[in-house]
Amino acid sequence: MKNIEHPFVVAYLEAVAREAAALAPERRNELLADLTEHIEVAFAARPAHSEAEVKAVLDRLGNPRTIVATAREGETVTPPVSKWHSLAPLILLPVAGLLVGVSPLLGALVMIAGVVLLWAAPHWSRRNKIIGSAAALLVPIGAALVGLAFATAGRLNELVLLILVAAITLVPVAASVYLFRAGRHMSP
Repeated sequence: MKNIEHPFVVAYLEAVAREAAALAPERRNELLADLTEHIEVAFAARPAHSEAEVKAVLDRLGNPRTIVATAREGETVTPPVSKWHSLAPLILLPVAGLLVGVSPLLGALVMIAGVVLLWAAPHWSRRNKIIGSAAALLVPIGAALVGLAFATAGRLNELVLLILVAAITLVPVAASVYLFRAGRHMSP
């Protein structure tokens, strides 16, 4: 077994990876690659023949928490994103569009919750958040206003109603799919 494959070394690198979970993915990968290279160089210069020698090499490198703390200096820490935080806006925004037609108050509350969660999520860009908010807010509200105008004019028929319901439903669903794909590309 090569020294780099030793269980102590594997456990050490896993500990560093856990501590570095809040670092940007590129920085975390760079840190682990550099550390692995340092370990390989240390073992190439002085092969370890016992567990005590492997531990000595790892001890010279330092505590994983200290290594990551040093790497964090000057870097903005990205908090890990929970699955709920990622999925909630994607579910709430299309549901809100449907609820606006059934219960405007409940639909508005769900819409507000979805937009707030969307803007609180760190893994979507500002552009993605604007697109998601516009699809969730403007389309259902605009469709409701158009429906009200047609109803007031006495021209609300089944075709117009079907088109409005489709817009209220499909545009927020399309925005959720867009956000899902965009978030998947930006997440670590």
